[in-house]
Amino acid sequence: MKTLLLDANAIIDFFSGVGRTLEWLGKAERVIVPAIVVGEVEVGAVPTRRGADTMRALERLLSLPRVEVHPVTRETASFYAIVYRHLRNQGTPVPDNDMWIAACALETGATICTSDRHFSLLPLIKCVDPRSNPNQSDENQQRSPQP
Repeated sequence: MKTLLLDANAIIDFFSGVGRTLEWLGKAERVIVPAIVVGEVEVGAVPTRRGADTMRALERLLSLPRVEVHPVTRETASFYAIVYRHLRNQGTPVPDNDMWIAACALETGATICTSDRHFSLLPLIKCVDPRSNPNQSDENQQRSPQP
């Protein structure tokens, strides 16, 4: 897998030692964390007893050589509009932040590492579940999570 995009739930699993996010990271040449996801992790960390630990872990993750924070760009906004219209036409709402994450994935050609099932509503999005075995066949790895 060339590019892996981390959703907040994959990052939290990784920090908690749950799932197989670390193995997925090892399979990727490039790892993207959308700025939207950085914000989600920060929002979740602040009110918790272990918030400072989470923030330190996030900074360590973001400082790794293959990891980059992806900003929201003009091109991201155009992909967001495509995702929004597609879901609206289907009558299937998805949380706004996840539409931005999907837009980042489309913009970069990345596979999303997420346990959120609603990404399967977007046929052009490739996903892997952070708790699944990354050593399965490519066909299983690249399939969107099923609802």
